[in-house]
Amino acid sequence: MKLTLSALTLALAALPELASAGFAASCTWSWQEPKYVVANCKKKDGSNFRTRQDMNLCVGVDNWTGRLISQDTGNAFLQCWDTHKDGNTGIRSTCWDFTEADVVSTVNIDAYMQNLDGWLWCHGHRSAPY
Repeated sequence: MKLTLSALTLALAALPELASAGFAASCTWSWQEPKYVVANCKKKDGSNFRTRQDMNLCVGVDNWTGRLISQDTGNAFLQCWDTHKDGNTGIRSTCWDFTEADVVSTVNIDAYMQNLDGWLWCHGHRSAPY
């Protein structure tokens, strides 16, 4: 199948409409409870949408170092404690390493969380309305 120049131009013109925005650039957030990020995110039409993301679907723990990591269905907040917002894009928590020593670490959610028309996405998991 040949792709004509006009079809390619039309496809490229649609990209901004389909593109997602970075979390920090388009959302403001707060904690609801340790495992959720509750955020107000900008939609394509400029309005705000309030949503929440279960961070157990987005963050895990490196069992060797005890540090928080971006991980699909990592369930970090089933095994960590003293979890809270740290700055504009950080989640800070205390977890155990392989020796069961307490390790405090922060994961930057802006590195992997996207806003797609008001919905938060991480590792293919979409947020819920709040």
